[in-house]
Amino acid sequence: MKILTLAVVFVLLAFNSNATKYKFIATDSSIETEMCVIAGNNNKDGLKKALRLGMMGSAINSKRFTVNSVTCNDMVMAHFAHKYDALDTFSYLNHFTSKKDKIPTTSVEIKDIAAVFNQKNEETKIIYVGSAK
Repeated sequence: MKILTLAVVFVLLAFNSNATKYKFIATDSSIETEMCVIAGNNNKDGLKKALRLGMMGSAINSKRFTVNSVTCNDMVMAHFAHKYDALDTFSYLNHFTSKKDKIPTTSVEIKDIAAVFNQKNEETKIIYVGSAK
C-alpha cells in the first residue's frame, strides 16, 4: 500500500505544470502606476509604503480613498492583484475596497503541488501596467 501511494505521488509530481509568472512593466512613472506594479508583484510592505506616498499628494488623505480611486489597467487595484494571483496584496487591498467592488474571500486554499516542485517549466508573461486616477 505504501509503495502504491508513493508511486501515485511520484506520477503526480512528474506531470509538467504550466505555472505562470508575471513580469509587470510600468507604462509611466506615476506613483499610481508604481502602486499597480507593486500590487501585481505581491509586495505588501512596498504597497503600504507606496500608499502612504500616494496619499501625501492627495487632498483626501485616506488609504480607502486611494485604493478606490486608482485603477490598474482599468481594474480596481484589488481586482488587479486578484487577477494576477498576488494574494497577499489582494487581501490587504480588498480590506479597503468599497463594498460594490469587493471580492468575497473564503478560507479554502488549494496549492498545486506539481507547480511548487516543478519551477523550471514556469511561463513568464509580460504585463504592461498603466493607471488612471
